[in-house]
Amino acid sequence: MEKILSVSIACYNVEKYLDQTLESCLVPEIMDKLEVIIVNDGSRDGTVEVAKKYVAKWPDTFVLVDKENGGYGSTVNAAVKVATGRYFRLLDGDDWFDKDGLREFIGILEGAKEDMIVARFRRVFESDGHTEDRDESENISFVTGTFDRLPDDAWFTMHAVTYRTSILRDNNVTITEHCFYTDQEYDLLPLRWVNTVRIAPVTVYCYRIGRGEQSVSIEGLEKHYNEQTIVLKKLYGVYADVHRKQTKKDNYIYKYFVKRTRFQIRTYLIISKSKQHKRELIEFIGYLKTNQPEIYSDLMKRSRFVKLLILSRYSAYGFLHSFMLKKYRY
Repeated sequence: MEKILSVSIACYNVEKYLDQTLESCLVPEIMDKLEVIIVNDGSRDGTVEVAKKYVAKWPDTFVLVDKENGGYGSTVNAAVKVATGRYFRLLDGDDWFDKDGLREFIGILEGAKEDMIVARFRRVFESDGHTEDRDESENISFVTGTFDRLPDDAWFTMHAVTYRTSILRDNNVTITEHCFYTDQEYDLLPLRWVNTVRIAPVTVYCYRIGRGEQSVSIEGLEKHYNEQTIVLKKLYGVYADVHRKQTKKDNYIYKYFVKRTRFQIRTYLIISKSKQHKRELIEFIGYLKTNQPEIYSDLMKRSRFVKLLILSRYSAYGFLHSFMLKKYRY
């Protein structure tokens, strides 16, 4: 039977979590339509042994790609090469699917022809177990339509987005390797070939929040903050001709840039306070002023903390660092 959905699971030292992740894919009614590609990215724990249990028991559903460490982007690239499903999506090795949601989602995909499918997801906080359901399509009035029908406030992240596999493979969409925060490339790089969108009103992805090793944790930001700048500069280059108020897609991408750039400036105000980090923050904003003047101008107009930084000639760095660190919640 044709596989409807290929799921790429990025795995690096997730032995502790992987049973929950893979077990969430065990939905008898849909397993013949589901392909789960477990990409072991050079783990040093028992991740491969956990994966092999599922491949041995359900070989028609689970596939193991065991490779040297290459970073998150390399796991996506490896999975796209072997994927056989009509649609493709991501699942991190420490997250999981809502089984009922996955069952319903596969049913939606069976009848879908659109380039991009947007579903709901759930944030699960490890600190106290509370959850928040997120619907990034809540202001969209149609079920299926063209990209240019999206409202101005549309904003989709990797937890919500599924693409037709052929868009990724036929257009050689390649994610940067040996780098963190490349989920943003997954969010944006395929969009030049996305013309149609379907909204799937079902919660599928469950996103674990609060693990210290995560790239969005304070510890993760401290280690990898400069890699966010690398990803942003790559995307700026790929979409160098994108400006506000051109096509609907251009406007979507431009607004994504503004938000992610603002997040990166905020990151400099969350990681440890130091002369080096202050200097790098000044250099990044200087880069924006010279190379991305439209984004720089928008941030000056719309972001109070960016405006305060610049107007104070960065003397407000210490105050803003204390303020943003207290507010930070991921």
